[in-house]
Amino acid sequence: MWTTRPEGFAIVSALFLITALAVLGAAIMHFSATQHVTGAQDIQGSRALAAARAGADWQVTQILAQELPNNPQYACGPAAGFSFGDFALNVSCTHSDHDEEGNKVRVYNITAIASSGGSPGALGFVERRVDVVVATCRKTPDGDLC
Repeated sequence: MWTTRPEGFAIVSALFLITALAVLGAAIMHFSATQHVTGAQDIQGSRALAAARAGADWQVTQILAQELPNNPQYACGPAAGFSFGDFALNVSCTHSDHDEEGNKVRVYNITAIASSGGSPGALGFVERRVDVVVATCRKTPDGDLC
């Protein structure tokens, strides 16, 4: 008497499980690598923001250092470029004058841009921009402070 037993069914299931686990492992490694790259870019973005803030603070310091009685009001110079750690830092400044109740108010618009990592679209490219407005007041352009 012949009895028939199914043979080879377990090997098909084992191959399916091995393949499924390999695909799952590859997906987990891909997501983990993406998360690490994203985290590194986030840190670089924070560093770029700190560099841009430092550039804006530098320009504000230049302006406020000129705010002395009987000293001409500060005039924005040409845009300045710096190397700040791994970042290229560009600081620009424009100003406009306004009369307010007989006083001369000068409004400065400062823009600082820090970038690193090549050009936009490149992996690792980071850029942050900080805009600052500062106003100073004089009784006359070369006179006492308000």
